[in-house]
Amino acid sequence: MDKPNLLLPPIISPHHSYLKRTCMVVVFAFLVIQFGSFQPVHAAELEEDTGTSQLLTGAACFILTPVYGAFKLAFAGAGAIVGGLAWTFTGGDEEAAQKIWDASLKGTYIITPDHLNGKESVEFVGSSDA
Repeated sequence: MDKPNLLLPPIISPHHSYLKRTCMVVVFAFLVIQFGSFQPVHAAELEEDTGTSQLLTGAACFILTPVYGAFKLAFAGAGAIVGGLAWTFTGGDEEAAQKIWDASLKGTYIITPDHLNGKESVEFVGSSDA
């Protein structure tokens, strides 16, 4: 007979922690998308940047970019496929496909310090130049 794991209650398993982490990443990405274009005015902009603040900002970019980038790349890939299908099913109407491609493929892919400092907005859904 197997001994029960006394460290973890029977309800909690390693799969639950994976699910919890996945949900937290999805919620975080949703918040970045929703509030990415929000540009607050920071009091720190009035002060001179210190080495410590630059280091922390760079570290935050290093941590946020893979998470944000994964969702952006998935969105862009899906948009490329859907745009191709729109082009196919509309008989080669490039204008219809281009609207989908612009929205999905354009935009911000990498989080930079200027994004975190509010100098540039994060554009998850791209805009057309037309």
